[in-house]
Amino acid sequence: MAEIRNRSERTAALKTLPAYTYLKETDIPEIGAVAVSMEHRRTGARVFLLLSDDNNKVFTIGFRTPSRDSTGVAHIVEHTVLCGSEKYPAKDPFVELVKGSLNTFLNAMTYPDKTLYPVASCNDTDFHNLMDVYLDAVFHPRLYQEKKIFLQEGWHYEAESADGPLSYNGVVYNEMKGVYSSVDGVMERAVNEALFPGHPYAEESGGDPDCIPELSYESYLDFHSRYYHPTNSFIYLYGNTDMAERLDYMDREYLSKYERRPLDSELKLPAPLRAPVEKLFEYSIAESESEDHAAYFSLNMRVGGELDPLLCNAFQALEYVLLEVPGAPLHDALIQAGIGEDVYGGYSYGIREPYFAVNAKHVALDQKEQFLAVVRDTLRALAGGALDHKMVKAALNSAEFRAREADFGSYPKGLIYGIESFNSWLYDADPCMHLRFDGLFSELRKKVDEDFFEGIIRDYLLDNPNEALVILKPVSGLTAKQEEKRNEKLREIAAQMSREERERIVWETRELKAYQSEPSKQEDLLRIPLLKRGDIDRGAEKLNFKTEEIAGLPVVWTEVFTSGIVYLRLDFDCGSLSLSELSSLALLRDVLGYMDTESHSYSELSTLINLNSGGIGFGMESYPDLLSAGKNSSLFFASGKALAEKVDFLLKTMREMLLGTSFADGKRLRDNLNEVKAGLKDKLTSAGHVMALIRAGACLSADAAFGDATRGIAYFKHLEQLAAMDDAETARIAETLEELAARIFTADNITVHLSCDAEGYAAVRRALEGYRESFPAGAKRPQRFLWKRDVRREGFSTASQVNYVARSGNFKEHGFAYTGALRVLKLLLSYDYLWNNIRVLGGAYGCAASFGRSGSAGFASYRDPKLLETDRIYDGIAEFAEQFTADEREMTKSIIGTIAELDSPLTPKQAGLRGLSAYYSHVTDEDLQRERDEILNAEPADIRALAPLLRAVLSDGAKCVIGNESQLRKEEQAFTEVKPLFQAQKEER
Repeated sequence: MAEIRNRSERTAALKTLPAYTYLKETDIPEIGAVAVSMEHRRTGARVFLLLSDDNNKVFTIGFRTPSRDSTGVAHIVEHTVLCGSEKYPAKDPFVELVKGSLNTFLNAMTYPDKTLYPVASCNDTDFHNLMDVYLDAVFHPRLYQEKKIFLQEGWHYEAESADGPLSYNGVVYNEMKGVYSSVDGVMERAVNEALFPGHPYAEESGGDPDCIPELSYESYLDFHSRYYHPTNSFIYLYGNTDMAERLDYMDREYLSKYERRPLDSELKLPAPLRAPVEKLFEYSIAESESEDHAAYFSLNMRVGGELDPLLCNAFQALEYVLLEVPGAPLHDALIQAGIGEDVYGGYSYGIREPYFAVNAKHVALDQKEQFLAVVRDTLRALAGGALDHKMVKAALNSAEFRAREADFGSYPKGLIYGIESFNSWLYDADPCMHLRFDGLFSELRKKVDEDFFEGIIRDYLLDNPNEALVILKPVSGLTAKQEEKRNEKLREIAAQMSREERERIVWETRELKAYQSEPSKQEDLLRIPLLKRGDIDRGAEKLNFKTEEIAGLPVVWTEVFTSGIVYLRLDFDCGSLSLSELSSLALLRDVLGYMDTESHSYSELSTLINLNSGGIGFGMESYPDLLSAGKNSSLFFASGKALAEKVDFLLKTMREMLLGTSFADGKRLRDNLNEVKAGLKDKLTSAGHVMALIRAGACLSADAAFGDATRGIAYFKHLEQLAAMDDAETARIAETLEELAARIFTADNITVHLSCDAEGYAAVRRALEGYRESFPAGAKRPQRFLWKRDVRREGFSTASQVNYVARSGNFKEHGFAYTGALRVLKLLLSYDYLWNNIRVLGGAYGCAASFGRSGSAGFASYRDPKLLETDRIYDGIAEFAEQFTADEREMTKSIIGTIAELDSPLTPKQAGLRGLSAYYSHVTDEDLQRERDEILNAEPADIRALAPLLRAVLSDGAKCVIGNESQLRKEEQAFTEVKPLFQAQKEER
């Protein structure tokens, strides 16, 4: 690797620190870092450093936090330590940091056996500030002095009067009700309970809603006191920060105040299972859904390997080969046998003993023996010589490509490297274990031909008594029954209380509301460190794309360093299609790569792609045209990435898939359709806030209507209709897809987008010669994508225990313009008005506001116990803006938080997409600079001036709620229509 700057000086400074023992130094050229392991002498705190030249610095402090029960104490502590500390006693320093820091990551995460507190920033002063707030939070939280923090974030009784009903509320309580409204949440808990009996992994670290109210304040305090001690801590630093200075500061300010003490947090291996186990659990479906073919099977095998990087990576490759890649043998065997609409699973690691799962979704309960037989027969055949070695090598190639690319989207590299280090470090193993991969993939490729993979299939997936079969049985209306059971328990609790005790709960409810409504003291807010406006670069980052024509094709190129990788996209205008045709095109998007082409089977094609590139995918996107109101660029695209020398392969393979895919295999097409529908159904429940916001906006903007038709509720309803067709009608689906491909994938309809360096660009120029001529002729068609304003107030009922409440409007239709001040308002609403009213007072897990350049505006809540109350809170948004006041410090804080979101570091791929978005939307450097100036110069008067815009948005009255059946029925009069989100489908099995 290239030598990191000042390496010798940086490591020498670390060796001289008297408070620490310098244990080990390791080069990790794969990630451009030098790893240093150290230990704090006084307390035994473990320290792991990754010295690199990356300016996006990361700090994480973590603790082993094994659960002894399912009250969610680890999760509640994670929430509450960030609600004020000794040095920073404001009520919510976390929110203050979100609003007023240049963080590139700021969060906390509870796992089954650990709790992590990571922060990241590119600004040195800001990074130091974030570290100090987090360290004071974990070691000196206010939770010992203020019980209301526990009541707010964990759980509490609520009652409006001594004779009124009793209820539970709390942020974590409602968050976990949302988790348990998802089948995946129920499944994960069930699998851990079955697979690890008697071990902390069998408990719900996040908290089971039925168990959370069993947690006492005293037990909660004991948990923090027991585990949040430096001796039980793991301290991680990454980047080009002065590590020696940071370690000296941590010792001086925090660690030196403690003594080493005995630990009781060791994470032992779970005891072996004496024999395979089988467990039956229930999950809820809506009354509108059928219990037929709605069960889930999950076969799980404990496989070890967390502390064996070779085995760990081998199983990650097997996950892809057996279950994910087009042509995956285990996946296809189950689907072809008619067992499930979707098959998924894989290798779950990051715990002391990982496991491998094979899951079948939407099965009949009486298919259990057939499911087990197909899985075991397929695995035996693979272990006996049927495993495709070329496919395994292709999977390893794909994994190595991703590892070297190190594109983690919006997450800093250092964050991901830190989490990977915890996957071995937490268990007293080498923290570098999962970071080094030079030589590992080549060794695994050699082992493919030595039947190594056949061996681990045999040893771990077949001849393994550590196995659990979990069955999830659907029960219609179970959510209502569970709610009634909770209410009955609350009635019993209330009946056993004296009147004095009930009156005390009423008083405590009011006291908590008063506490939640009261802002932090000004002197407490002033303690939280804050940058100045002058610390922010006033210049907007320039757009870095060029346009030209190559071989008759329009090309948009973003020049960026990509380590030799070319990110390539072929865009096809689909604005000539109607909304229903767009939904059919979305199905085409989702099945390409999973059907045979004229030259290859889908399995052969996926192997070729993985051997020669970083992958090929398909998508759809809509960009508003800011120069023409109401118009947008509606696009279908093929995207891929490869090294420059493989660009020709990438282009040829994209063309083969776009023009040569065959839809003649009706059963294969139907299987794919059912799988897409099953996957989207899960997204509609797990990301209900996103889907509700898209749906609410679909009656007000072309962009949202496009989104609804291609990835939202309208698309799901389209898939339901197609899935209900009989086999004879399936041929019509194939004809539609073929017709759409012929209409859209034409020579005159292509725009090429590239993100690469000059060498990659030269390779693409050569490869594009004659490429246009390889597509059929066909002129661009006039825009036919018709969108009609049709304001709706819709409710979609599900089996969820919580709600997702969305409201939408469009301010440009009312004559208002987009300004940078709207970005500041978005932050103020999301982390002030909406946060305080919907999360803090209401108990919802999340809330958000959004404003787009096209005029779209939206507000949404996430895992929300309320419904109409949340909608009424939206009604108060304009008044909040109208009465907004802030001193210079508060205004600066909001501006800094706004800029942090705007200036988040971009990966090479993201930098290219930023330029592409600007190209289609006609955003210029002048627009970006004007908006930045409007943000940096924003004053309270600019926020107040937005009140009329907000009133106009709210007057549109478009809303959508996805959520609890009984609540929606109760409030039916507030909607134009309330209907089930999911309908029972006729079964053709």
